[in-house]
Amino acid sequence: MNEPRGLPLTGVVPAPPYGSPYPPPRPTTSGLAIAALVLGLTGCLPLTLLPAIILGIVALAQTGPGKRPGRGLAIGGLAAAGVWTVGWVALLGNTMADPDRYTANPPSAGCATPSPGYATVCTLKPGECFEQPEVNATYTSVELTTCGGAHSTETIGAFIAPDGPWPGNEKLKAEALPRCDRIMAKNVDRPRLDAAGVDAYLSYAGPDRVGWEHGVRTVHCTIYSPGSQLTGSVLASGADLALPTG
Repeated sequence: MNEPRGLPLTGVVPAPPYGSPYPPPRPTTSGLAIAALVLGLTGCLPLTLLPAIILGIVALAQTGPGKRPGRGLAIGGLAAAGVWTVGWVALLGNTMADPDRYTANPPSAGCATPSPGYATVCTLKPGECFEQPEVNATYTSVELTTCGGAHSTETIGAFIAPDGPWPGNEKLKAEALPRCDRIMAKNVDRPRLDAAGVDAYLSYAGPDRVGWEHGVRTVHCTIYSPGSQLTGSVLASGADLALPTG
């Protein structure tokens, strides 16, 4: 019995199997790394610095060997943001350390001339009466009134605080009240004030930090009555109204 002869296979190229996979696509550069670099380079605008740092840190986590490309861009963005941050801190530090150099006000700003009928800490005089909005308020000028009519505050004397750096509100208050208490004991007619039956308190009016840094040292001792209950001078006969007092 003859065996069947097969067809020759020489030179036959097999077709590739169906569904053979294509090479995987190359990963794209991290968009966060690009954004971090752009924001870091525009650090001349302070608002871009914090987003640049945040995006740079996140981009570092998603880039590197075996991950998405762009690690160098993220590092560059962080470095640029760091350089701009150091520059801004140095600029702000110099500004805060030397306020007179950068202020828009001239050295005389602490004793600016008030409007007619008003007084500042530089122009107020012992014996004058004025309206004070609140006992702890901060104000640059007060409206003068006659001491014979209703008013809230009367200046009973003044002293000059010693030179030095700005002491702060609490330290200035701690120095002012004892000295004003001694001036009150000498200048105020306490029996007449007590007989009037009004709420009255010992207070003071002094410079704020800006005025102090412009050389203002005068602190005025006052009698303050909420609701403008004072209707006459609280000063005793022969009160010492010199500046400084006593």
